[in-house]
Amino acid sequence: MNCKILVLFIGLLFAACLKKKNELPEVYGSDDWAALVNYNLKKLNELNPIEGAPIFIDSNWIIAARVIADDESGNWSNQIIIEDSSAGISLKLNENSLYTRFPIGRKVYVKLKGLYLANENGTAQIGSTPAPDNAGMMQVSEIAPKSIGQFISAGKSELNAKSTIVKLEDLMTARKDLINRLITIENVEIANPYFDNLYAETTSASSIKMRDCSGNNIQLRTSNYARFQAYETPKGKGQINAVYTVYKGIGQLMIRDTNDLQLYQNRCDGSNFQEPIVLSLDSLRKIYPNKDTTLGNYIIRGIITSDAANKNFGPSTIVLQDGQKGILIYFSSSAAAMPELGDSVEIKIAGAILTKYEGALELKNLKTSKLKTLAKGKSISPIQLTITALNTHFEQYESVLVKIINAKITSTGNFGGAKTLSDATGNIILYTSYSATFANTAIPTITKTFQGIATPYNSTKEIKIRNPVLDIY
Repeated sequence: MNCKILVLFIGLLFAACLKKKNELPEVYGSDDWAALVNYNLKKLNELNPIEGAPIFIDSNWIIAARVIADDESGNWSNQIIIEDSSAGISLKLNENSLYTRFPIGRKVYVKLKGLYLANENGTAQIGSTPAPDNAGMMQVSEIAPKSIGQFISAGKSELNAKSTIVKLEDLMTARKDLINRLITIENVEIANPYFDNLYAETTSASSIKMRDCSGNNIQLRTSNYARFQAYETPKGKGQINAVYTVYKGIGQLMIRDTNDLQLYQNRCDGSNFQEPIVLSLDSLRKIYPNKDTTLGNYIIRGIITSDAANKNFGPSTIVLQDGQKGILIYFSSSAAAMPELGDSVEIKIAGAILTKYEGALELKNLKTSKLKTLAKGKSISPIQLTITALNTHFEQYESVLVKIINAKITSTGNFGGAKTLSDATGNIILYTSYSATFANTAIPTITKTFQGIATPYNSTKEIKIRNPVLDIY
């Protein structure tokens, strides 16, 4: 082969392999419908159909817009979000992998005649023949695959245009003019980066509060089907690019992928993310200022002394003990995810709330995703006390596993409810939840040793056993 031809061939091959970073794939597409465009999205949205009463479009209107959100990340499904220079709208299409045909940045043309315009929870949508949703409200259905080409034409590649920069303070009331538009908000952060730092739960769509440095806030909404559902959100401050939507009169944001969140600066209070400090339960209890307080970036460790399996404590409640101090912890999670008796655990408590509940100091605003099991089958030696000593120093032993020897239940019947436990020095309530697996078991009538966790109920001092086989002997 001629050397000049070979060099030219290699050069052309190399050039063909290069692609600008922001350039869209050159799939099929034409602008044949461009000359027919005679309408825009603002005019279309101004038709403002009543929710549950879609409008049939019988006019020869054609719009041109660009795709600002597709289904590639899974945060949207069976729809693309499009906008022109005047407004945005959702286009419902009964097809998967729409991003291969209508990727973000692609210009599209839509022939509206024969389609329907609907209002679903405050957001305008274009679709096909209306059908009732789960609540019986009429909403547009998705355009069938065979009809997509009849109504929609993909234009040639088009680079992403700049989003609209908006201040968060200007979104405190719903902005109809921004619905389904790509916006940028600067100087924002996740309000509580430690509590729920996953984009969404596995079982349902989730909302995370974002705020600016003046305290204005808005919800970031993410589908549980998003590919980034289980990713941790960034903890700093910065900007967010998002599609603005409204749900029942309240504005919210949705991102296309995690690149839309650029939160890498120091937070509004000047802090940056640091490794958490390990805090003893003794120190944790001393933090409480007699009012609800949100905790900083701490970790606590200890052994679970409560027994979820026998249900004498609430289905989302555990008791954690570290040395001779304990605390109640309430998780906003299902019982299936709860740790077991004897588990040695570590819990990230940044953002949790230290509060008093029914007389007991308690940690709440936590999820089981913040808990890590370090070991299993561990035990805590109970502190032996007389009932009088326990009553006298009850606050010191609150949520601690204690043991009382030579004691007797002076009440009769089954365990369920409040029973009187007595030793030679005094009396205390032995309480069993009616939901406990042993609530209907007959109580012993002879003197025995009783182990249990000291748990106040308002002004009443009580002991709660985990189960009779373990704690009464």
